[in-house]
Amino acid sequence: VNPTASLTLSLAATDYCRKKGYDPEDPLCAHVIFSGTMLKVNGTEAAFAKNALFSRHPEMVNWPASHNWFFMKLNITNIWVLDYFGGVKIVTPEEYYSVKP
Repeated sequence: VNPTASLTLSLAATDYCRKKGYDPEDPLCAHVIFSGTMLKVNGTEAAFAKNALFSRHPEMVNWPASHNWFFMKLNITNIWVLDYFGGVKIVTPEEYYSVKP
């Protein structure tokens, strides 16, 4: 099994690009790509994940246990930001996690 995965998040999922008149494929309609490996979580991390998921999707609590559901996280190794013309910007995981909101 190959645990490599990527997740792309785009401002096209919000009203931002529509309000600015940006096409969802326009680099000005920014998106970020996270890639890394998927890791199964246990203990405190699994409890946190369950609470987060079930608080937003309470119907999932009753999904069949026989499906062998489990919780995972993305261990981020690469981050790319595309928010302007000229290519992506590379952000290290250390830079990403050090940002204060």
